[in-house]
Amino acid sequence: MFDLVEATVKPLTLNYKILEAAYELYLQAAEGSHPVINLSELSRKTGKSALACRNTIVEANQLGRFPNCALES
Repeated sequence: MFDLVEATVKPLTLNYKILEAAYELYLQAAEGSHPVINLSELSRKTGKSALACRNTIVEANQLGRFPNCALES
């Protein structure tokens, strides 16, 4: 009768501290088509690895945050 679709729920692994600091850098970036977030600076501000910072921003971007941003190390 009913087709059951198996759904998986992915827990949010977004680090709030990284997101807050990244948002500050995003707002400070020069206006343009792609604001730049420096991963090394973000890592220094948060105490997290550059890879953890990158992964958090990429995941947040997939959820609609940090549109059109560019990442640099």
